[in-house]
Amino acid sequence: MPPPRHTPTATAPTASAGAAFAQRQAAVNRASLPTPDIADFAGPWLGRVGGCSVDAISEAQRGNGETTRTRCTAGIVTSYWITYRNLADREAAEARYRIQAANAATLAPGAAPPTQQSTVAGRTVQYIEYAYRIPTGDRAGQVVVAIWWSDPTKPIAGVFTCYWAELASSWLPLRDLWAQAATTPGQR
Repeated sequence: MPPPRHTPTATAPTASAGAAFAQRQAAVNRASLPTPDIADFAGPWLGRVGGCSVDAISEAQRGNGETTRTRCTAGIVTSYWITYRNLADREAAEARYRIQAANAATLAPGAAPPTQQSTVAGRTVQYIEYAYRIPTGDRAGQVVVAIWWSDPTKPIAGVFTCYWAELASSWLPLRDLWAQAATTPGQR
């Protein structure tokens, strides 16, 4: 008599599938961020990124009013969680990215204009898509695209960057990563 056949059954993922991993990943990443404000701001994405470390560069190299810059990765995307000395320095950074946003469509077609977005946490953030070309080095000539957003009431910001070619010349993957944690239901 042959042994009984076992037919595997697919189990539907539960609402908490992956939640334990994401929660642990977020806790590890939160410990890498230098202040509670930036950790709270980055919170919605901390379960989706990894390898976080504070950039070991001098204040002179950081420039632009930044006090800390924490780098994390999410596959092909690099995220930065930035604290600025004050709101004026963060606003100066926003102005620089708005200038780059004005030319983004020539380098990366489909870039959205700067806007305000609402996040799940109830924050309204300044949201800017921008692009630039690497001027020198091994990747000279390649286009980098980015999404920069900031809390208008605090000197903090986040940035997702990626090489345009690695996104198959589409903003959708980068926007999707941002929207997975940022947008309010029905906004995606």
